[in-house]
Amino acid sequence: MRAYLVVSHKFQGEINLNDLPGSGRIDVICRGINAAIFLSHAIRKDVIFLAYFSKLNALLKIDASRVRYLNPDERSTAALIRNAVIKLSDHEVQTSPGFFIKKVTFTETLQEAGSLGKLLYLREDGKDIQSISIPKNVVFILSDNVNMREEEEKEIYDGGAEVISVGPQSLLSSHVIAIVNNELDRREL
Repeated sequence: MRAYLVVSHKFQGEINLNDLPGSGRIDVICRGINAAIFLSHAIRKDVIFLAYFSKLNALLKIDASRVRYLNPDERSTAALIRNAVIKLSDHEVQTSPGFFIKKVTFTETLQEAGSLGKLLYLREDGKDIQSISIPKNVVFILSDNVNMREEEEKEIYDGGAEVISVGPQSLLSSHVIAIVNNELDRREL
């Protein structure tokens, strides 16, 4: 099982389906979901996608093995996220098959991610992904189009995450996810 945790720093809960970038850059999260879950003509059933919305203190979890109604376009993905955010509460709620949301802190998010597997934090200055051993159960942590805040990085490090990289250049989050998926596919993980 592979999981991705993308931290969203700008999304405030409102989604205009005709302006996804203007909706707190929810387009970045939608692209990340698509890169993590979709193959050309199938869905990766062994993926959990987590999006932590820091301005809402909310965690969206997508279990690809249970997902329905997810299509590889950003607009319909954003609509599923919008429907989830509308139902946000203190306890986990399934808002669509495979979509779950709840109010949590970043610390609680990292604890949940850690329960899924080894934490690997993606940064340009980390160890090259091609040179490290990757376990079968792993969680890749990355930020949206904004760098992690200092206090977020401290919590990530305190959680025992190893810092890795897909290369020296700063890439789009969705591209990083695609590269990681390719690396894991080549290793048959």
